Amino acid sequence: MKEVDTRGLFCPLPLTIVSKNLKEIPVGERLKILADDKAFKKDIEIWAYETGNKLLEFKEENGYYVAIIERGKGFKGENIIDKIKFISLGVKLHFIKHLLDLFPPKKPKYLLTFVSVAEGLRADKWLKEEKNVNNKYILLPVPKEIYPHCGLVFGFLNKEDAINIYNLLKENKFAVEDIHIVDKDKKYPVLKI
Repeated sequence: MKEVDTRGLFCPLPLTIVSKNLKEIPVGERLKILADDKAFKKDIEIWAYETGNKLLEFKEENGYYVAIIERGKGFKGENIIDKIKFISLGVKLHFIKHLLDLFPPKKPKYLLTFVSVAEGLRADKWLKEEKNVNNKYILLPVPKEIYPHCGLVFGFLNKEDAINIYNLLKENKFAVEDIHIVDKDKKYPVLKI
């Protein structure tokens, strides 16, 4: 079992590191996480639920936390309302993506990823309500080459907007992951910031 040590790091970095590492292992495999951030217990429980992963074990030992997570197949919703909302969001995001495919000049060149769909939606709401930033990006489904399960990304036409929004969200404790470059080979390399 792979082990990730996030001791000494604070929200949202532990979740970002856990998310990236969990995406590198197959469904059903487990990841052991060490953390000492006091918010980690609540954060990891909510994150595991939101992403469809299983928090199998959580304990405190020697002044830090140890969590064991099993990689799941992605969030699908627990009740009928959750499922309908989730499917509706997916339909909306894929519809937007298909519209953009028809108009290539407007197609995003940079994609900002998050640790969960819920975190991306929370960031979108905050940007629109608090910062009045609603014309710099577009919500899209995460490409399967970045993450094979459902998810969302912010799509940007230019690099400067992508970096500015990434930094703004990170400074305000949103769990952003990376900015990916949209390339013709669909490899989506990470932009070095």
